[in-house]
Amino acid sequence: MDSVANDDETTPSAKKEVTSDDDSSSSSSDSDSQSEEHDDLESVSTADTVDQKSKDVAKGKINKMVQWTGYNKKQAILLFKSDAIIKKSSEHRALGDKYHMSFKIYKTECKLVRNTLTCHGFHEAHPNSNEFNLLWTGSHLKPYVLRGLTEFQKVNHFPRSYEITRKDRLYRNVQRMQQIKGFKHFDFVPLSFVCPGEFQDFCSAYLREKGTWIVKPVASSRGRGIFLVNHPDGVPLDETYIVCRYIPKPLLVDGFKFDLRLYVAVTSYDPLVIYLYEEGLSRFATVRYDQKVTKNIKNHCMHLTNYSVNKKSGDFVQNEDPEVEDYGNKWSLGALLRCLRAEGHDSTAIMMRIEDAIIKTLISVETPIATACKMFMPHKGNCFELYGFDVLIDSALRPWVLEVNLSPSLACDSPIDLKIKSHLVADLFSLTGFVLHDPMLRTQSKRNQDLAAKNPIRQQKQIRPGSGRLRGAASGRTSAADGVVPLSQEEARMVRRVKEEYVRRGGWVEYTYNAKSCLRV
Repeated sequence: MDSVANDDETTPSAKKEVTSDDDSSSSSSDSDSQSEEHDDLESVSTADTVDQKSKDVAKGKINKMVQWTGYNKKQAILLFKSDAIIKKSSEHRALGDKYHMSFKIYKTECKLVRNTLTCHGFHEAHPNSNEFNLLWTGSHLKPYVLRGLTEFQKVNHFPRSYEITRKDRLYRNVQRMQQIKGFKHFDFVPLSFVCPGEFQDFCSAYLREKGTWIVKPVASSRGRGIFLVNHPDGVPLDETYIVCRYIPKPLLVDGFKFDLRLYVAVTSYDPLVIYLYEEGLSRFATVRYDQKVTKNIKNHCMHLTNYSVNKKSGDFVQNEDPEVEDYGNKWSLGALLRCLRAEGHDSTAIMMRIEDAIIKTLISVETPIATACKMFMPHKGNCFELYGFDVLIDSALRPWVLEVNLSPSLACDSPIDLKIKSHLVADLFSLTGFVLHDPMLRTQSKRNQDLAAKNPIRQQKQIRPGSGRLRGAASGRTSAADGVVPLSQEEARMVRRVKEEYVRRGGWVEYTYNAKSCLRV
C-alpha cells in the first residue's frame, strides 16, 4: 500500500522546452499514406518477437501475457495484470525485461503508474533519452515532440485535449453543439459565462433568474479557487473565471451531497473510440446538505464534493477496508448504484443518461482534437488519453457534467483507491497496446520509416486503387447491389485495431460503434 500511496497527480505547469499549453501553434503535413509499407515495418520492428513466437507459446504462463495482433498476427502486445504490483513475480517481468521496455514520467508524479510498469519489466529511461515505449506526462507536449515519435512509442495525451479539460473550452464546445444539434440534446452542462468577457451577459441572466452561482478558475483542479456567490458583485474581474449556475437540488444519500468520478479512455479521435471503465468513485461532502444555500454559502464542505477539499475536514471518514465499498466519504460507483437501487431508483436508467452525456461531451470536441491529431501525430496509435469525468446527479436523476480532468488523480490514499485504480491502470495499459519492442532499436526503425516516407514511387503504389491485400474491395469489385462502400486499407487496419482492443479491454466498456447514434436528432 505504501509503495503506491499519497501522490497527488494533477496537471502541473508546462516546461518551456518540451510541453505546451497550445499544440495548435504550428502545423505539419506528415503523410498517413504508408499503408502498404506498414506491415513490412511491423515485421522489421518485431523481428525478434516473431522469431521467439514458438518459444513463448511453449511457455504457457508467459504466453498469457501476450496478444498477437496485426496482419498475419506478427505483432506481440504485452498484457498487464493488476496483481503484478502485489506479487512482483518474474513471470510478470519476463517479457518487459527481455525487450528492454522503458518509460519516462515527465512533469507529474504517479507511483501507481511507475510501480505497474516496473512490475512488468519496464525500466525508467533517462530524462533526456528518446528511447522509451511510454511517455507519461502531466501536460501537453509540444508539436515537435509528437512528430518525432516512432510507431511503437506512446504518450498519454492527445494534442489539444485542453478543448475538453479547460472549463471554458469545454463549455464553448458543448455550446457549439447545442447550436448545431439543438439545445435539448446537449443540455447536460450548467449555464455558464466566462468572465470578465461575458460579465454583462451574466448580469442579465442573474436579473432574469436570481439564485446561487459557482465561480471556478478556468484551468484549476482539486477544488482550488472555487467559491459560491449570490450576487454579481461577488465575481472578481481581475482574472478569468467561469461562472456556472449552481445546481440547487442535488440527489442526496443520507442527507449528503455527492458526485461521481468516472474514468474514460479514448484510444482514437479519428474515428472516435471511447471506453468507460466499469468501476469509479463516489465522493461525498462531509457536512449534511441544507437546501437554504444562501445561509451556508461559504461552507465548502457542504457544497463541494472534491476529495482534496473534504479530506481536510474534521468530519472526514476514511475508508479502511477495500471489501466495504459503502463506508466513509469515498465509495465505489458500484456501491452507490446498489444504494440507489435499494432506495427505489432505476440505476440502469441513471447510468444510461450518464453514458449519453459522456459520449456527447467527447463528440463535441472530436473535430478540433482529430484535426490536431492529423497535424501532429505521425502514427494513429501514438496517443491515448485517460480522462476523469466529474458528474453530479440532481434530485430529478438528471446527470450534469461539471468538468473533465486532464490527468485524473491516481493516488491511492485508501484501500478502495488501490483496489479500483490498480485494476484500472493495468487494464488501461493492456487496452493501449504496447508492442513488445526494444526501444534501443528506435534508430533503425525510424530510418526505415523515413525511407518509406521519402520514396514517391512507393507512396504512389501504396495509395493506388486495387493494390495490396484488399485489392478486390479497393477496386470496387464488390457487387453494386450490396450497397456497401468498400473499406480502404487504412480503414480496414483501423477496424482490425479496434477489434483487437476489444479483446484485451479488461474492465473497459467500449462505445465505439454507437457514439454517433446519440446525434440522431
